[in-house]
Amino acid sequence: MEQRRYKDIVAFKWDQGTPLAFHARNLEIAEISEQAWAGMKEDSLVSNEAQLELKAWEQEINPDVKSGHLEPGIRSLTINVTQICNLKCTYCAAGGDGSYGSPQTKINVEKTLPQLKFFLERVPEGGRFKITFLGGEPLLYPEGIQEIGNYVRLMAAGRNIHAGFSIVTNGTLINDKTLAVLKDLRANVTVSLDGPPEINDKARPSKDGSGSTSLVVEGLRRLSEAKASLGVLTLHGVFNSDNLDLLSAYNFYQTLKADRYEFTYSVAENDDDSNRLFVEQMNLIAQTAYATGGETELRKVGIFDQYFFALDNQQQTENYCGAGKSFLMVDAKNNLYTCPWEVGHKEEQVGQGAELNLDQLAQYQAPLIEKNNCQSCWARFLCGGGCMFIHKQSTGSKHRKDGQFCFRTRSLIGTALLYYKLSRVAC
Repeated sequence: MEQRRYKDIVAFKWDQGTPLAFHARNLEIAEISEQAWAGMKEDSLVSNEAQLELKAWEQEINPDVKSGHLEPGIRSLTINVTQICNLKCTYCAAGGDGSYGSPQTKINVEKTLPQLKFFLERVPEGGRFKITFLGGEPLLYPEGIQEIGNYVRLMAAGRNIHAGFSIVTNGTLINDKTLAVLKDLRANVTVSLDGPPEINDKARPSKDGSGSTSLVVEGLRRLSEAKASLGVLTLHGVFNSDNLDLLSAYNFYQTLKADRYEFTYSVAENDDDSNRLFVEQMNLIAQTAYATGGETELRKVGIFDQYFFALDNQQQTENYCGAGKSFLMVDAKNNLYTCPWEVGHKEEQVGQGAELNLDQLAQYQAPLIEKNNCQSCWARFLCGGGCMFIHKQSTGSKHRKDGQFCFRTRSLIGTALLYYKLSRVAC
């Protein structure tokens, strides 16, 4: 794929196909002529008719494009209901055992409810509020999930607030009791699974060293049977230099009747070759999915669905995530952080219970595109400045960009633009 750029328009050419151009600010896609492509330069264009049209398009302001600015106020909490786990994943970034270095068998619900009340009272009537249950392994404490869910729904009902619930689980503890809780909350369920048994059993063994995949598959069977009473069922894999066969994982996922698939490059990985292989594998998945079922199948892959949604709705993204703006993390001791990966890092704690450190939170309020100096990147309004934790892992600063992340993200956005064009032409 060859790429050229003129100010806020980037153009791509695949093989001998017609060049495709993307307007970064306006989130618009159009085919351009070979003549326009031939004269594209970073800061200037040759003055012929085709290139003058391109220049005029670059200067346009799309009145329908929506700002990615986040309204102030916490609208989403992720809660570590436990900080213990029944697995011992080889790449676990939560202390190696789900504990973040501070084991806690279960959160104190009596302390958690006043904390929830504090945030819910600040949601405007008719607004939305989301709770995500995390661990450790959250289904080790289904009673706590149920109590928290009941309280949030009770608080929300009186003020016409829409409360949504999600859970991230290893999928090994889906039984009558835990399934009843998930169905009662109509929870979106994300199950961690890194590929077929020969891969997953090595990456995600039980504490005794035995494989976990058979338990996960049985759990997924039960979840699939209960899908009418649940939200979206997602399979999520983490990939690193020890496991880069994403296509095999995708083929395995397709046998398991999930609604959505997510492929994540490990936050601890920092290898150029692995990074490129990850992108190549994601492109193979896109090719396979599109050949199998067109846009519908492609959009089962979460990252491509995200980009298609933004393009369809002309919705800019100014923040990769809402950390410190619309989102906070609650650990199993009711400490508050801006990111799940920062749990246990005292210097990153921004509150405890219902007490917030407003000075620390103020540092998060500017858009990440601005804080990370992404104003000149053509992918900025689909990326949103990138992951602060990944940047910090690689460069030592949340706001100094990780080049591998940028390469990976721009590459996958380019792939999404190609298939977006193919999908819209086809229909």
